[in-house]
Amino acid sequence: MLTRRNFIAATAVAAAGFMPEQSQILKALPQAETEFGKVKITDVKTASVMIKYPAHLVKIETDAGLFGIGEAFNRDGVLDHIRSLKDLVIGQDPLQVDYLYQRMVEAKLGAGSWTGTLSSSIAGIETALWDLAGKVLKVPAYVLLGGKFRDKLLIYHDTGSPKTPDPAAWVEEAQKSVEYGFKATKFDLDWEGRGQWIAGEPFQYRGEIFNRSISSLEMEQWVKILEAIRLELGPHYPLAIDLHFNYNMGDSMRFAKMTEGLNLWFIEDPIPPQNADAMARFTRSSPAPTATGENLYSRHTFRHFIEKQACDIIQPDPQKVGGLLETKKIADWADLYYITMACHNMCTPVGTIANGHACAAIKSFVTLESDSVELGYWDDIVQTESGKVFRDGYLEMTNKPGLGIELNEEVCRAHLAEGSVFFD
Repeated sequence: MLTRRNFIAATAVAAAGFMPEQSQILKALPQAETEFGKVKITDVKTASVMIKYPAHLVKIETDAGLFGIGEAFNRDGVLDHIRSLKDLVIGQDPLQVDYLYQRMVEAKLGAGSWTGTLSSSIAGIETALWDLAGKVLKVPAYVLLGGKFRDKLLIYHDTGSPKTPDPAAWVEEAQKSVEYGFKATKFDLDWEGRGQWIAGEPFQYRGEIFNRSISSLEMEQWVKILEAIRLELGPHYPLAIDLHFNYNMGDSMRFAKMTEGLNLWFIEDPIPPQNADAMARFTRSSPAPTATGENLYSRHTFRHFIEKQACDIIQPDPQKVGGLLETKKIADWADLYYITMACHNMCTPVGTIANGHACAAIKSFVTLESDSVELGYWDDIVQTESGKVFRDGYLEMTNKPGLGIELNEEVCRAHLAEGSVFFD
């Protein structure tokens, strides 16, 4: 008998043959109907791999033999939180991704406390759930997030910052970026920053850290550096700068005006990120687009920045905000104000590719950050046909189920963080 449900499923499958680009999301409908409730989560495990810092990978196992891989943010306490979250997902259906996400949030985060390592821990599990759900339904994770708007994602190179005001060293760094194959680049101009101060090393050019000042000498040095980089890269190469929320309003605005004519792609976090009104004031006066968001958590903390139009580019970090779906919700909300989205990213290829699935499904996406690519083994943490995660400055999306990745166990084991084992 042809029931209404069977008719809808049959129609979806038939339509898939005429819509090759969208066919996978249509195929997922009957698959979901047959697989829902059949697979149960049996365990959640972790392994920490050293890149520039310990990167916390998450593995969710099931009674069907399938597993999902994700990545949490690299902060102290994350592994303890993941262990405390296990009982909330064990025994549950991995297709219930948003339900399980909200279950963890409601159990562990009180109203108004949606920040820090607990949110980052939940993100690691949520990402692994998308990988697992995609494998169960035999579709890429981006299909479950709504489908992809693009086949490949522009990657910008987050470069090293030479510890010198000599423009020649910065030009050399820009040349390395091009040699890697990147088509866009960002430089951290605050090379005399908090890390140097924390280490007890005296500043040579910068003034006092507490009043967030930029000396006129620093500004002059920065402009000369940017002029040299721009001359090397050409007038239209996407060139961004990061000030790491270190500086006060007056000095930051003064410096931004000095960059006029350099065609900067964006200025990231020129002032601290807590005050949306202050950031909106800066954005209105800046000759270059502004970006912020890497230190904000969930839609709640992004609300003021979006509604006040306090930046031109919203920059959530999926491993901080709570995961891939929360990232998409933030970006889609910002898109109502025609604010585009760049993805902050401090991950191994696991988290990077996971973030790519969210970015592919976000209409307003512009670019995804790179991290730690200078390490000789970074690409080898996952198995790829070409041996490279990025190709000609882009991340190409796969049609494989879930995140479409497979760990290189030998490389992961060789670079485990101290005290970690491979998925204990």
